[in-house]
Amino acid sequence: MARTKRTQDELNSELPSHRILSVTEEELARIVLDIHDGPVQYLFSALSLLTGVQNDLAETDVRADVAARLAQVGMLLESSLYEIKYFLGTFRPPEFRRRKLVSIIEGLVVQHEEWTGSTVHLETDSVPDEVPLAVKIAVYRVLQEALSNANRHAGVAEHWVRLWGEAGNVCLEVADDGRGFDPPAFDGTPDAQFVDHIGLHGMHDRVALLNGTFKLESSPGLGTKVTV
Repeated sequence: MARTKRTQDELNSELPSHRILSVTEEELARIVLDIHDGPVQYLFSALSLLTGVQNDLAETDVRADVAARLAQVGMLLESSLYEIKYFLGTFRPPEFRRRKLVSIIEGLVVQHEEWTGSTVHLETDSVPDEVPLAVKIAVYRVLQEALSNANRHAGVAEHWVRLWGEAGNVCLEVADDGRGFDPPAFDGTPDAQFVDHIGLHGMHDRVALLNGTFKLESSPGLGTKVTV
């Protein structure tokens, strides 16, 4: 991963790639807030109005099929709210500037376990207290995507995460012993399954912006390991 030690010039003027990642995260925070204050509130209002209509109709001789369709609409609204709230909770940026990297990663692991019911074995070793903001963001987002992929595709409920410091670098490893797959090459050649692999390409590109290294090891039936 990117180095945690920087010269005074770098501290005074962050690299363009660092600024890109920071701005992206700030924009994500704004989008999350806009969704919460806009569509989520509209859905809550629609669900409330629907509940009122259903209560009024309960006192009348409404057709059974109409009542069933209204109930289905209510279920769809509730499901939409749940999905959006899950998205907001997942992508709401933590306090990257204030919190130390280990604390941020520990919080993400606990959140993932609570939301998915899976078990994440986390090991940390010699992680620097002072880590550049862009590196914090990148490590967090890579782990978030790797755990999400493992939960959705690996077919197992147990994952291993290792975070450590080495020669001024921050390193991350995420592994599972699930079903595995044939990974893309990340060498610039066209990926026929780019849509399915968009999260993997996103992790690779995020790390590349910081001049870090990204390694994806996987094979059908042999699990998956991501190392940055």
